[in-house]
Amino acid sequence: MRTYYDIHCHIFNKDVIIRKLVNVVQSLLTIKDMLDGEISADELKYKIDGINKTLVGVTQDSSEDVFKTLDEVYKGKVVTTPLMFDLSYADDNDDDEHSNKRYRRRIKRTFWLLSAVVIPYIRGKAKRKFKNDELVDAINIIRDNVKDFNKSFDGKSDEEVEIFANANYKQQIEDLEYLAEKYDTIRPFFSVDPRREYKGKINTIENLKQKLLGANAKFAGIKLYTPAGFSPTDPVLMGTTKQKGVYAFCVEHKIPITVHNSNSGFACLSTVLNVRGHVVLNDSVTKKNGHIKFKYRFFSRKASQAISERAKILNHPRLWALVLKKYPNLTINFAHFGGSNQIMDYVNYSIYDKKIDDEVFEDAILNVKRNLRNTIASAFHKKRGKMILRDNLTITERAEVWNAMYRAGLIDNWAKAIFDLVKNPKYPNAYTDLSCFSSGLLIKDPADNQLTFTIKEELNTFKHSFFNNLTDYEKSKILYGSDFFLAQFFGPTMERYFADFKNAFGDDFDLIASDNPKRFLND
Repeated sequence: MRTYYDIHCHIFNKDVIIRKLVNVVQSLLTIKDMLDGEISADELKYKIDGINKTLVGVTQDSSEDVFKTLDEVYKGKVVTTPLMFDLSYADDNDDDEHSNKRYRRRIKRTFWLLSAVVIPYIRGKAKRKFKNDELVDAINIIRDNVKDFNKSFDGKSDEEVEIFANANYKQQIEDLEYLAEKYDTIRPFFSVDPRREYKGKINTIENLKQKLLGANAKFAGIKLYTPAGFSPTDPVLMGTTKQKGVYAFCVEHKIPITVHNSNSGFACLSTVLNVRGHVVLNDSVTKKNGHIKFKYRFFSRKASQAISERAKILNHPRLWALVLKKYPNLTINFAHFGGSNQIMDYVNYSIYDKKIDDEVFEDAILNVKRNLRNTIASAFHKKRGKMILRDNLTITERAEVWNAMYRAGLIDNWAKAIFDLVKNPKYPNAYTDLSCFSSGLLIKDPADNQLTFTIKEELNTFKHSFFNNLTDYEKSKILYGSDFFLAQFFGPTMERYFADFKNAFGDDFDLIASDNPKRFLND
């Protein structure tokens, strides 16, 4: 019997969710923007109900209960690799002395942003626009959930708030080890943050030997989340002349690593960060051993911009290329394939920057090869100091222009950058997964005439326009993942997500959900 794998999921209880309130903030800010445009009452209620359902499913006391929510879909027939989420130093990586108080203030600011600004705006606008009591009731449920979070948070002492820091990290380990012992279908990944070693908390390599190689080891791989506040080339990871790094350890013992690699998700809360290793500053890869300052504050209405900024600086595929250059045999999964929006921009060769300042344009193409320069220039015409894209490009022409613009640096597409890494035969153990694929649309389900969010159409485009054109080697680098439960904040239910993937990929689902992940896990 064939074994299937969900190579990317999360099983957190409510103590981790408190830090993931940013997902609720992002979802509600998106809904706020939709209210200013064209959205029906039914569509709005669907999105509100989706947030409420996800919160109910994952804000449970027991991680096992959260797993059972996922397993209601998989019915014990899918091996899951739940990834830890170590956010202990996401607030600040230099000064622990007042971290609890500072963190408490910032969480309280998030509660305030939701309770006093975002939710009342949505509620008032929806009530005036639609005059729909059921919709208002659904919004009130989110408001009450946030109030419950706030009460729970206020009830904790300064010492107990550590549950959102180091104690939470330890609790995740205990929960996942317990689940891996009880369920054969759970293969958890252990989270590594190099700052733990700098703090003197652990010897990273010795800790990994115990958790992944020891007699009672329950973990099957390693999870890295560099946007939480560190570089992919941090010395603890890359190694030094005096100390073996995490990557060398993983190559030696054939241990797989999954790294978050999209320009969205979560990011460090700090505005000023101390970094050791390479970062991307001013579009250039730079080695840093000191402080960097971000432009956008995390706890603000520009949280999305703050996340994207930190992602680019700390997590861009160009940084991971340095890792693979030194460790070409590293088994690594670039999770999310850059993100579903980046994927579809790549697949469809979408060019959004259709008006470019002529000086910026000329500087960008000045030093590229003549044939690329000519390809780009022929697709634009100059008008009033702007270079404007022609609107009559064929699909073939647009693809040629898109690729030329990418190589000239006028397009920064993470999916393309990741694919260039995983398809490179120099890196035989590099993969990417399609977890949190959330590009889709709301439709009425013909079975019950109710609204449902589906990714089937976008997946079909990906499958037929991209995947089917790959070589067998390139196809062997794509993995199925759900990103449960985080994906449910933005799109389809878990039932719909799984069904859409199986439907879109057909027989090739065996490849991305069985053959490829089995090889990645070295099963």
